[in-house]
Amino acid sequence: MPRAILSGRNSRSTVWIWSVVFGLAVVVIVLLVFLRAPSSNSLSSLNIDQPPSVVELDIAASIETTEVSQVAMKTGLSLPPLDFASGSVEEVCGFNNFPPYHSITFESDWDSRIPLASEECWSVMETHIHTINPLHLDEDDERRRTFQFVVLENPLTFERIFTDPTGDFSRVQEALSRPECLLTGDETNWELKDSCHAEAFLNYALINRICLGSGWDRTYTYYPNNNDLTPEQDRLMWKESLEHEWVEMKCEEFDQTLEFSSEQYPNLHDLVMSLQLPSTRIKKNAQELLIELAARLGDETAGLSLPRHFVFPPNPGNKNEEGYKFGRFAELLASNTWQELILKQVPNADRFLQTFYMLSGAESQDVDTLKAIQFDWVQLVQHLCIPPFSKALDYVRGGIVVRFTETDLEGLLEYEPEELREFGLKQEAIEDFFNPKSCQDIVHVIRQERGIQPPSVLAAIEKFEQVAVELEVYE
Repeated sequence: MPRAILSGRNSRSTVWIWSVVFGLAVVVIVLLVFLRAPSSNSLSSLNIDQPPSVVELDIAASIETTEVSQVAMKTGLSLPPLDFASGSVEEVCGFNNFPPYHSITFESDWDSRIPLASEECWSVMETHIHTINPLHLDEDDERRRTFQFVVLENPLTFERIFTDPTGDFSRVQEALSRPECLLTGDETNWELKDSCHAEAFLNYALINRICLGSGWDRTYTYYPNNNDLTPEQDRLMWKESLEHEWVEMKCEEFDQTLEFSSEQYPNLHDLVMSLQLPSTRIKKNAQELLIELAARLGDETAGLSLPRHFVFPPNPGNKNEEGYKFGRFAELLASNTWQELILKQVPNADRFLQTFYMLSGAESQDVDTLKAIQFDWVQLVQHLCIPPFSKALDYVRGGIVVRFTETDLEGLLEYEPEELREFGLKQEAIEDFFNPKSCQDIVHVIRQERGIQPPSVLAAIEKFEQVAVELEVYE
């Protein structure tokens, strides 16, 4: 009996020992598989503040392919491939391997910086970004349109502001040490543009706004139904997203001591703030005052700057620079006609005619060549002819927008013309609001009913028609 019990115990002990050995073997195998498997957080060890080194490239390429494939498999979605131009951002960065943009909006395993870890993708995106004027992407519609409509001989680009931020700051410091560069009130002196480093003032202010402030606020292409995009639309949204990521990554390279704050540079900051007039209704911050000083000294891009929400009461410290008051575009940008132009309104004969007179006068060879202005007619035609338009009817009076909503206008439909004039309205404008005409119809009305005689205005209309036909929006 005791021998039988001992034999049973030995048998159970043997089974237990082999079970432990088997279990340990399983654990070891699992650990080996886990360690060899690609980690979803493998990018955390990469230095993505700058293009990867040669050693990192092999890792990054592997990560990129694996991560994209993993996300595509998880979503179970894909788009038909597109034919991208050789050497383009889309082709080099592998946009055809990307999952649908909105399928990964909340995908925790996807990092939109992954493609930029490739040196080739980083380089082609850098070349692309360097040609962009950051002010053409301003999220405020009215500010952005002003920069888009006027053509400058030497336009601002990301390349200009990213080339030498430290040197720009040194030039700003040097200029601020010289009394002749410290212009205030209504003072301007465009002859000081080079000696007082006007461009450096704008560059440095924008580096602080885009890189060292709250971040780069840019406009994005809007589609009403984000879940039903064409492949072309989807890839455009990817491109805009990568543009934003590239700029943020580039900004991370810059020394934080470039930030122009009262804590880091108390004396210099106080000097700049002293340029603000005591009578200023909305107090400006240092960035805004630097941009205005750039305009006073002759930087043309700064001279196009309007305050954010120019036609509405502005908010303190919110892109309130008024460089337009100090550049060669001051008369144009201060006019009611310009301020109405940059609003997105339904086509109307009176507005169009006023615009043609304004544009022809500004471009005329008869005016002082220093004040002659060149316009981007493609941007103008697209703005004036292509919907969607504002859901309100706006007029500018003394720099203030008088806004009539659809409900307001419905209540005015029965008013007599004399009564409407008290509101600054015409019956025709209300009719056009509810029944919009095409640009072709509006120009036809102008030609047939307005009796235009000045050759320069007729030339402006002909240029407008030509561009509209080329853009296929003249119908």
